[in-house]
Amino acid sequence: MAFAGVPEMQALLDATVDAVMIINARGEVEVFNRSAERLFGYVAQEVIGRNVSVLMTDRDRNSHDGYMQRYMGTGVPHIIGIGREVDARRKDGSVFPVFLSVGRIEGMDPPRFVGFLHDITLRRETMAAIRRERDRANMYLDVAQVILLALAIDGRVQLINRKGCEVLGRREIDLLGRDWVEVVVAEPSREHVRRQLRMLADGDAGGEIYCEYDVLCSGDNRRLIAWRCVALRDNDGRLTGFLSSGEDITERRAIEASAARATELLNEAQEIARVGNFELHLPSSGDDFWSPQLYRLFQIDPATARMSVGRIVAAVHPDDRDRCEREWQEAATEPGSFSTEYRIITPDGQTRHVRSTYHMTPTPGGRVRIVGTLLDVTDGKRAEEEAAIAQQRMTHVARLATMGEMAAGIAHELNQPLSAIANYANAATRILPAAEVMAAALPGQSESVEDVRTALTQIAAQALRAGEVIRRLRSLVQRRDTRREPADINQLVEEVISFSQSDARLHNVRLRAELGAALPTLQIDGIQIQQVLLNLIRNSIEALQGQPTAEREVVITTSQPAAKDLVISVSDNGPGVSPDFVSQVFDPFCTTKEAGTGLGLAISRSIAEAHRGRLSYEPNAPRGARFTLRLPCPQPGE
Repeated sequence: MAFAGVPEMQALLDATVDAVMIINARGEVEVFNRSAERLFGYVAQEVIGRNVSVLMTDRDRNSHDGYMQRYMGTGVPHIIGIGREVDARRKDGSVFPVFLSVGRIEGMDPPRFVGFLHDITLRRETMAAIRRERDRANMYLDVAQVILLALAIDGRVQLINRKGCEVLGRREIDLLGRDWVEVVVAEPSREHVRRQLRMLADGDAGGEIYCEYDVLCSGDNRRLIAWRCVALRDNDGRLTGFLSSGEDITERRAIEASAARATELLNEAQEIARVGNFELHLPSSGDDFWSPQLYRLFQIDPATARMSVGRIVAAVHPDDRDRCEREWQEAATEPGSFSTEYRIITPDGQTRHVRSTYHMTPTPGGRVRIVGTLLDVTDGKRAEEEAAIAQQRMTHVARLATMGEMAAGIAHELNQPLSAIANYANAATRILPAAEVMAAALPGQSESVEDVRTALTQIAAQALRAGEVIRRLRSLVQRRDTRREPADINQLVEEVISFSQSDARLHNVRLRAELGAALPTLQIDGIQIQQVLLNLIRNSIEALQGQPTAEREVVITTSQPAAKDLVISVSDNGPGVSPDFVSQVFDPFCTTKEAGTGLGLAISRSIAEAHRGRLSYEPNAPRGARFTLRLPCPQPGE
């Protein structure tokens, strides 16, 4: 519809990019510009005179007339002068988003309203794409198996991913905005880390730095992290922050240290046992391996010479050399295991006996791999000569072991006659005075009386001494009771939880403690009770592996619900124990684990019973398992 006499206005409306409509107080369309035609798919004549609700979705159409009536009656706008995003409907029925701005045309009665509509489909799609990219980026951060850390110029945390929070055992909200070095870096490394960041900021470290340092985790734990850090700069080269990726290498370094230690121990063991090992290939390609003990055995300095088959052959005793070479050549023609003994002559002139055991296997390329050991059996030859004597000694030891098993009974049987000997000797001592009187009456008998006195005194002393030896022997073979000492149950539980935290974090399980107040001190073997709790917590952690990560939780509680019992329970929200298995859960060698021994719960129940307590199982509501350890509390007067 054109404005009569106002061609400029019509031209303006037709040139406007946004859809423009004018409606009257009844909601009828009076003006519908060309952009509106393109946007909605109607020509102006199809819309003019119709209620604007024809362009609305069903949700807005039903409420539009009521809204207009309220506005006309109250003057309170709902859309007018405000602007909002709404859904619109095209002629073909398709729905699309628009930004709608409505204004009232002043000076007209009845009132008229002008509406501007802008298609925001592309904007919504763009925003949705941005959100998807943001969510994808966040997902990348969350699933990354390395720590991702962004620091501001002043070293404060701007971003840390889920893996970083898991390693540190801290929440993201507790780290954001905090000084990384002060809060997370262990004290001995703080100045070094600051210096590294300054070098990176100044460009003195090149584009990247690598460093390793300990970080402080929850529960006073530390983890060793390997970091790669780069400086972030804008287009003008100005520093904007730092980005680091960190890998937890605590276990790796421990394994490396363990491997190095194992190698060191292996070398020491080989030196002690006088055995060396080797790996070589025929034909040789220079990648042969000879253990340090072989260099020691053949008295070769590794700094000046290398071991080889030729050096071994040259060292073989002349009387054994032909046989040794023949056996070696025969073995090289057929894969398998072989063993031989021969003598060697060392550079200092000693003759040593060695036993060589090796295994030959073909490898790709027509080569033969030989792996074997060389054992110095010189001392073994002497040992063979002493084997008979050793066998006799072992037989004697066996008899002593049997006597040890019988010691308690023997002690009981011998203690009574020894006591009688002592009694008789004491009686004889008491009779001596009368004998002395008689001796006085008979000349020449005083010397005999003194001898009797001395002998009787020795009899009594030796009898008492033998009794004491037997008493000690009996004490030695008696079984020792459980060692009980005063212990704070809550402290024991907290220690166990701290022991279990790393295992729980590794399996994405939360450990939560609910400790009762004012619990009594118990006389128990704390180490054994902690062994029970560690076993129960470990069982719960393993049981939760099939549950969603967000739901994995183990709760350890302590309480004193009854006057005579202190209760410790370990509960989880896992699958629980199968009803068919409940009756056997504490039986030895009965387990549902593929690699389990079935002894953990059986031993735990034995420990509980040794403390006059009880270990029991019950289902955890609404799901899961609960194991409860009840320990008797000391009563007044105990």
